[in-house]
Amino acid sequence: MTKHIALYGKGGVGKSTLSSNLSAALAEAGFSVLLVGCDPKGDSCSLLNNGTPIPTVFDLLREQGDISVNSVVHEGFKGITCVELGDPFDSGSCGSDEITRALGHLKRIDLFEAVAPDFVLYDISGDSPCSSFYTPIQQLGVSRVFVVTTADFMSLHAANAIFRMLERYGESNVPVPVGGLIPNSINSSFEESFIADFAAQTRTQTMGRIPRSLIVRQCELYGKTVIEASPLSNQSYFYRRLANQIVDDDQAGVPVPMRPEELRAWARGWGDRIHALENGLVTDGAAI
Repeated sequence: MTKHIALYGKGGVGKSTLSSNLSAALAEAGFSVLLVGCDPKGDSCSLLNNGTPIPTVFDLLREQGDISVNSVVHEGFKGITCVELGDPFDSGSCGSDEITRALGHLKRIDLFEAVAPDFVLYDISGDSPCSSFYTPIQQLGVSRVFVVTTADFMSLHAANAIFRMLERYGESNVPVPVGGLIPNSINSSFEESFIADFAAQTRTQTMGRIPRSLIVRQCELYGKTVIEASPLSNQSYFYRRLANQIVDDDQAGVPVPMRPEELRAWARGWGDRIHALENGLVTDGAAI
């Protein structure tokens, strides 16, 4: 049975790079994978295609008026099926509404039945304010949502906003289960602790940890995933470990987002800890 997994995240957290490397790790492990890029930049699948963009659903609809499985599907690294929705914003309507329409077209042409993958990964921008996007998420049978985040306040603020929208959506519909947070581009134990505490405050969990590494940038410059261009690197291990966790751990729950005043108080508390550490009031990381 196909498992549908959505990867959300604020723009700039490295979600698309992680999505392509996770797809590559799953394919390397023997699973068939469909990656659906829902980011307006249309670059979710480029690292699986030697850095070259593929035609998008919106471009094909604008140019040809319709799409087919053959026109939207492109085979990438290790046979990964790649589909890009593309940029919806020149339509003049809400981007999420247009993404909903594009996903509806994919269902109409029976894409998921034709490909029949083990995993479908959706690379979704968490910046859109439109709640209509969550309707197709349920219709597509998404079993788990993961939120990709870096260890900065604005990324966690965006994660909390995603949790709040999922909570509002779940009030009148079946809640979309959240598999947890994926810490990305992590450079210290402080950053791990910062995200782990946010996860505890919102009653969710962290999955894996992807460290910051120049190897990621190097492989991106080559137009490839780390799994393809540097398969023996330490960095590739972290993507493989995350893939294994997602395969083996089916646990998911409904997070409890912090209210705005709670989030601000939590942030100030961490600011006080850093102040104490930087000014020698505590030592050896005791503030963390």
